[in-house]
Amino acid sequence: MAVTRAKDNATETKPEDWEAGQCDCYLTDGIEPEYYTHHRFWDFRNLGDYAGIPDTIAGENASAEADVTSKYFKKKEWEDFWAIQSWSNRRSHDTLAYGARFPMVNSANNIYLRINPDKNPASETYLSMRTNRQQDFQVASEFDSIDRFQFLSIRFLGRVRGAPGACMAMFTYVPADEIKNVQEADMEILTREDYDRVHYTNHPGYSIEGEVYPKATRNTTLPDNLKWNEWVEHRLDWTPSQSIWYANGKQVANISFQVPRDLSLMIFNTWGDGGVWTQNMTTGEEAYMEMQWLQLLYNTSDTSDKRKRDDKGPKGRFLRKRGDENVCRMYGE
Repeated sequence: MAVTRAKDNATETKPEDWEAGQCDCYLTDGIEPEYYTHHRFWDFRNLGDYAGIPDTIAGENASAEADVTSKYFKKKEWEDFWAIQSWSNRRSHDTLAYGARFPMVNSANNIYLRINPDKNPASETYLSMRTNRQQDFQVASEFDSIDRFQFLSIRFLGRVRGAPGACMAMFTYVPADEIKNVQEADMEILTREDYDRVHYTNHPGYSIEGEVYPKATRNTTLPDNLKWNEWVEHRLDWTPSQSIWYANGKQVANISFQVPRDLSLMIFNTWGDGGVWTQNMTTGEEAYMEMQWLQLLYNTSDTSDKRKRDDKGPKGRFLRKRGDENVCRMYGE
């Protein structure tokens, strides 16, 4: 497909509503619009048949070995794209990862679908990612993309709730043995901070010697009195020239310093280890990152990908512009 030609011919003044299956490519809005050939959408809003809140599992090993919480996470639409993690921060000789004050282990038991308990719920259900502090360790949750991507646009409708001592993150990631080789564009919310405070970074944000890179980070207040404990559409556009973050369609940060360049994993996690960044969560407390839906646009991945499109999108439709190719414009709030 000639995306550049689609760009030249996308001129219709009154776009029609089209189903996702009728889109040859997708155009984002914002300060740096980009064209993408692939679209994926995961809708967690009406999954009552899979909903249920699992009890906490005692013990590090049992938490790591837990099975998924419902058959939804064994469905092809999830299992072919995302991998729920079970790694811990323990290293060789039973030491912990740098900066951690106590052990932390990821568990499939902490990712589940639940009935929306809100007074006037915006959805029947949503996805919940839980982190909770036990007596001797913290249980976290994480899911990673199976494939790696080079440039993308990702957004989700979500909120963060719960006790201080947790970090909730969405980020691209290239694994590296040394800090200087890290490539990562991330959004992080700390439950110990004000409800409008969010951190955006193109990592590394510092050197192994402790030198801080101010150009790598934006510590920002959400616009329009938005708060992360309420439903907000968070979005990252990772482009060749910059990483751009939006909240409910409004740009909140853009960083052109240290833009990731290589094929990267896409990761969501909730965690805490008692270190300087998250600080300590009280034993028995919990925190959650919750999502109504998740949407991804991308061009290439590191495998042969035939999953070009699958679902309509969060609003049930796209704006489509007519040309030699069917260009569907993705629009925010």
